[in-house]
Amino acid sequence: MHLSIILVKKIIVVMIMIDKRINDRYQILEIIGGGGMANVYKAHDVILNRTVAVKVLRPQFSEDDEFIRRFRREAQAATSLSHPNVVNIYDVGEEGNLYYIVMEYVDGLTLKQLIQQRGILPLEETVNIMLQILSAIAHAHANHLVHRDIKPHNILISDKGEAKVTDFGIARAMTSATITHTNSLIGSVHYLSPEQARGGMVNEKSDIYSLGIVLYEMVTGKVPFSGDTAVSIAIKHLQTKVPNPRKYNPTIPQSIENIIYKATAKDPFYRYANVKELEADLHTALDPKRLNEEKFEIPQDNDDVTKAIPVIKEDDLSKKDLEQTKVIKPQEENEKQPPKKQKKWLKITLLSAFLLIGASIIAFMIFLNLLQVDEVKIPENLIGMEYEEAYETLTHLDLKVEKELIIHEEIPEGHVVSTNPEVGKFVKVNSSITIFVSEGKEKIEMVDLTRMDKEVARQTLIRLGFKEENIRETAKETNQEENSIIEQLPLSKALVVPEDTIVVLTYSIAAKISLENLHGLSRNEVIEYINKNELTMKSEDRYSEQIPKDHVIEFNPPRGTMIKKGTLVTVVFSLGPEPEPEPEPISTLIKYDVAVSEEDQVAGRIYPVSITYKDSQTKEHVSFVVEQLISKTTSFQIPVTINPNDTAEIKIYIGDELYDTITIPYEKAIENQ
Repeated sequence: MHLSIILVKKIIVVMIMIDKRINDRYQILEIIGGGGMANVYKAHDVILNRTVAVKVLRPQFSEDDEFIRRFRREAQAATSLSHPNVVNIYDVGEEGNLYYIVMEYVDGLTLKQLIQQRGILPLEETVNIMLQILSAIAHAHANHLVHRDIKPHNILISDKGEAKVTDFGIARAMTSATITHTNSLIGSVHYLSPEQARGGMVNEKSDIYSLGIVLYEMVTGKVPFSGDTAVSIAIKHLQTKVPNPRKYNPTIPQSIENIIYKATAKDPFYRYANVKELEADLHTALDPKRLNEEKFEIPQDNDDVTKAIPVIKEDDLSKKDLEQTKVIKPQEENEKQPPKKQKKWLKITLLSAFLLIGASIIAFMIFLNLLQVDEVKIPENLIGMEYEEAYETLTHLDLKVEKELIIHEEIPEGHVVSTNPEVGKFVKVNSSITIFVSEGKEKIEMVDLTRMDKEVARQTLIRLGFKEENIRETAKETNQEENSIIEQLPLSKALVVPEDTIVVLTYSIAAKISLENLHGLSRNEVIEYINKNELTMKSEDRYSEQIPKDHVIEFNPPRGTMIKKGTLVTVVFSLGPEPEPEPEPISTLIKYDVAVSEEDQVAGRIYPVSITYKDSQTKEHVSFVVEQLISKTTSFQIPVTINPNDTAEIKIYIGDELYDTITIPYEKAIENQ
């Protein structure tokens, strides 16, 4: 239950971090790794527009003031390193109770993942990767920085095969953490130097020992020491010589074996003087003349050899006295004469017969002893023991070992299930003992999940017996179909136990880009950018006094927003300066006086007047006054509507004759208002 609560808390912490923006700069995208002290996230630096890795300390370390102080100091020291095989540290900071390191993002696998996927690495590739690692460590040592936690988990291998070492100096900060954090040791104890295991002084030669263990794992596919607890593994580093790597990979040349043994000497005095010396030795390790060189042996100091001095006991002295030749004194003259001759011969005959019988019995017993073969007991503690340890135990008893693999649901892989003859039995020396070694639970070939939809892949795994909680998913930006599986661990056809296997599925999500600054670009430039990045655009137009026509006034989403293809981008283009408003049509009354002279008025003459007009609305003459009779001077108000640049025309008739024609332009109509 306690473990479940811890797991739930970790999941909650990870979920909270996704999409979080640290210090308004680092946008967390997804989790890509983690360890005992921190989680590592892939993030986007919105200021420098680049992908980075952000290592965020777990909450329990954020409460340890001493740890935080050392963490800052060591992380800052690591920023001084500048080397192509060292992961660059860009930034170290904190936000509230969150402490983080921003590092170079390396697209690839850890060396540990590479070994788990491929097993034994080819010698040429091993030497190439190892030389890159050594170059990085040598650079760190030259800057007085000891790594302290060299292991394949802290070595990244890019897709191009470049090795990059990370986590410099952080192991030193770890030493200040409280005892509640020491469970993280289990991940590093396989690579721990003897002096680290006993709590002694850690220096550059401690890194050399760890490098030797890493080299061992690369050429054999496994670590040299294993055990149920960190303590048991640490004791092996202190007391047990590294097993012969040729036992697991017979193709290893003597030169590589020698490098491993010299780097992993228990006494630092016999290791390489420095990493540069190790690097120089590895450079020539695959030269033909070195492949069968003399085996490396740590020299023995004869003065220090313990000599076995036998203890002389009183019983030994008395026995020695008994074995000395006895001195026979001459008989005294007064002693009695020997018995008669016949009695003497009888004694001699009986003595001879007795000696003959005794000698025969002794000879027979010696003959039986010569025929008899010693017996040894098969140890009862072999069951559950690792095969390598069981093999050494039996061979030390002068027994021959044959190995057979069997499937077993309970005993772990590589451990002894049973023996034939059974444990506890007595057998002759040089007898053959068959050790039945567990292959673990029954394995199946890992199915190929690539190109499946992620949900289909998940359901496929569950049907095959994989536990749902052991199926992990991680997203990766690609141009492939969204939500389809693009990578998987374990790889297809790998032999796995479904219920015990953690599966990591990497599925495709649409590649995201950081939206560029479109402000001021021309319409054609924006259309080209939208098409190139497979975006969609909604355009709007607006007058602008400052922005030239057909150039961008504003856009949304804002600059720097991470968007994927198909995203709608709204762009407002300029129509240029707003034009002057068009003049409005003028509606006005045109006054016109039809004059009647005084003479005509006195004479009482009457004139029929009719008026027609044509303006912007009528487009043809319409009547205004028809057959109006006037006998004196009369004023008429003629309504007209005139558009800009247009005219109105008025015609006055007296009777059937055209009396007058008036043309009124727009400008005159304005004056008339």
